[in-house]
Amino acid sequence: MAAPTTARKLARRLGEHLRTQIDHRGRARSACGSRVLESVLTCRLLEDDARYPTALAAVRSYLRAAGDRDDLTPVDQVLLGTADARNALAGFGHHTAGRKRVLMSAILHAAGVPEAPAPPPTVVADGSLHTWKQAELTACRVICARAAGTAVPDDHLDTLAGLLLRPQIFEGNHLPHLLFLHALRPYPAHRVAVRHGLDLLVATQHADGGFSVAEYFDTWVSSIVATALTEAGTGREVVARTAAWLAACQSGDGGWSYTPQATQTDMDTTYTVMVFLHNHDPARYAPHLQAGHAYARGMQNTDGGWPTYRRGSMSEPAMTGGALVVLAQHPDAHAEQIVAGARWLAGVQKPDGTFERGWSLAEGNAIFRAVHGLCAARGRLALPPTVADAVDHALSLAAGYLERTQNRDGGWGHHAGRASDPVSTGYALAALGRLHRMRPVPSALEYLAARQRPDGGFDAPADTAAPRPIPVDVPVLAPAYVLRGLARCGG
Repeated sequence: MAAPTTARKLARRLGEHLRTQIDHRGRARSACGSRVLESVLTCRLLEDDARYPTALAAVRSYLRAAGDRDDLTPVDQVLLGTADARNALAGFGHHTAGRKRVLMSAILHAAGVPEAPAPPPTVVADGSLHTWKQAELTACRVICARAAGTAVPDDHLDTLAGLLLRPQIFEGNHLPHLLFLHALRPYPAHRVAVRHGLDLLVATQHADGGFSVAEYFDTWVSSIVATALTEAGTGREVVARTAAWLAACQSGDGGWSYTPQATQTDMDTTYTVMVFLHNHDPARYAPHLQAGHAYARGMQNTDGGWPTYRRGSMSEPAMTGGALVVLAQHPDAHAEQIVAGARWLAGVQKPDGTFERGWSLAEGNAIFRAVHGLCAARGRLALPPTVADAVDHALSLAAGYLERTQNRDGGWGHHAGRASDPVSTGYALAALGRLHRMRPVPSALEYLAARQRPDGGFDAPADTAAPRPIPVDVPVLAPAYVLRGLARCGG
């Protein structure tokens, strides 16, 4: 079958599947799969509270079944008692690694892991940390101080109790909530806050008995699904509901948060929402896009790149690629910012053509976002010659990496040498389509055709990380990114 025909057939079935994932309000189904991490921490809490015997039995059942899986992460294995605690963050090199060591020490002590490592020196929170990370580090300090036998400041305990006593889980993020609970559990004076916080948590238990890092990533995921449908030219009436819902979710600072439950906006969600609104109906949503452009301008760091959450945090390639796409919607008004961002992004590419992976476990995710941003900058603005040359070189390196790492079955994996999966293949096709490098496409389409489910969707291993590097499964992302790839390849 000719490649364009195969792409169209795959895309048609996939579009039909994705349209069914959007509810009457316009939100895509974005439930997060259960994880061992949150389930173990919840199980420990339920063992001390006799009010929830059914929930305790269910989470124990989930954990017993999880022990037989073959996709457990090193963190999962440590929490389930099948690996040494020293291996929990083995090989994790990232600008957040210092904080992650503090976080992991607190998690292991809270979970009662035998021979949990001694708490490292506490990382000091600064003003560049986002809302739940600052609170999470406070909880980690309490847990680690108690484990080390040192004094715990009362103001730390009072701060955490105030966050637990809210009517809903703070920022919609369950892992910090769990750490608040474990930090306060030993202190009788905060029993009311702990009981209330546990009530909120148990209400989110999944049907399989497990718990996860959040109930939904609904703003972020809905924008990705709607973008895929829009790029594929299908489902306009369905995504019109999504556009209205997303526009209403915009925060006062002009950005968007990953879920309406969170107040902390981020460049990642803002990028995906603005790409969708611009593609769907730029005239109708011009005020929202204008406010989003102001948000993106204000987030740019002095090095030219963009962080995820707050200006002053480390610039990241995936965020910078997204910001370039957003500002390139009106290139003449943002020429200075685009040039600085393109220069920075091309300059941080690795020699093999990859970029730091950001919030994904797949190399292709950051490559696609970087390619998207650099192509937008190059295509919408006359870049200075030195920057234009750097951008061209970066795009050539990215294309070369994708072409040489395609597996024999036609797909791509999370990284070179890894087994193929549909979402990584979607990322690769989306990037190659923008680069007009179509030689790998026919065999990639054959790979996808062989793996499309009867309902039109796709299954893939989790590639989103939250917090980095711990995977969280959001099943609808795989079909959405496959459709985005097909849309760039004649689908």
